Amino acid sequence: MSKIVFYDDQIINILLTEERPSGGASVQAYGWIKGLLEYGHEVYIITDLSRVGTLKDECRDIKLIPSFNYQKGIRWFRWLYYRMPYLYRELKRVKPDYLYKGIPSWHSFLIGIICYHLDINFIQRISNDFLIDKRFFNSYSKVHWAFQNMGMRLSDYILCQNDYQFKIIHSQFPKKSIKKLCNPICLRSNEIMDVTHREYIAWLGLFQYQKNLKLLYEIATKLPQENFLIAGKESSEIDPDTIYYLGKLKELHNVQFYGFIKRDQVLPFLAKAKFLLNTSHYEGFSNTFLEAMAVGTPILTSTKVNPDAIISEYDLGIVYNDASDLVEKLKELQLENYKSLSTNVVEYLSSKHDYKILTQELMKFLNSHKSVKSKNLVVT
Repeated sequence: MSKIVFYDDQIINILLTEERPSGGASVQAYGWIKGLLEYGHEVYIITDLSRVGTLKDECRDIKLIPSFNYQKGIRWFRWLYYRMPYLYRELKRVKPDYLYKGIPSWHSFLIGIICYHLDINFIQRISNDFLIDKRFFNSYSKVHWAFQNMGMRLSDYILCQNDYQFKIIHSQFPKKSIKKLCNPICLRSNEIMDVTHREYIAWLGLFQYQKNLKLLYEIATKLPQENFLIAGKESSEIDPDTIYYLGKLKELHNVQFYGFIKRDQVLPFLAKAKFLLNTSHYEGFSNTFLEAMAVGTPILTSTKVNPDAIISEYDLGIVYNDASDLVEKLKELQLENYKSLSTNVVEYLSSKHDYKILTQELMKFLNSHKSVKSKNLVVT
């Protein structure tokens, strides 16, 4: 059996009984963790333990390692004289076989160096499409890009969510061990409701630029006969456009804000929804899709967010070009077609995203592509 460390500062937010918002990368990491534990692997998480609280019962077998103090040290220098030495000591003490990092970033390079020197296999997961193409530069600098790429080169394995990511990563790093693996999910639900009891169109996510609240406002405006229930919370880096359209949405009579939603509230929230609406500019593979599928709720998503064309190929919902196009397609939807969509999403989820099956596939991939560390550290 293997010993695996997950490096994720946000995952603590979903491990405690008093939850807080966490990103999709943490949700999918939790899926891997659940599968690994059930197959007898030893799992550690390096995360922010400054939050005090009680672990959920199902999380008590996870070994937690406190991350470094985020406030300690001089900015720009603290990685070198404090953070890296701290992580080095903790990883040397634990001696894991693998380290998993769920989001590529500039400090993937620093994590990669530590893993190289301690002979730890470094697994880098690609969490979002924009992190590996030109859209990256809308949020980050060329220096960030250079360090992130060096981190990729130092990784032993790169895991992709969809074909788009796989194609780009394979072209950039053709000699790497790369695999496309769907997001694992460990949800089981008895929440599936009859279509006559579904009350609203649900929207779920953090309020930030990526989620495109402008499009959400346009759709809600064009569908005044539909009720929209919005679950979410402002991102710590909220932008002016998002603030503006949050205000506009609050003025609409058919829009209600639900507030932040805990993990155990997600399925009941989505089970009463006619559809889950996605309006994002970009995603990798949205975990909210899987959560909606677990309760038989079809997906409404734009052509920008249809990973590997699964929504259209497997008939899991409606893919629209813009707000007007969605309105027309909803007008044409008949009850029997809707029931078929609801059945399809449940069947697709069970066949493609079971966390136990995907964990077996992950370990098979890792074991069959074991890395041999080179004596010379090369990152260019």
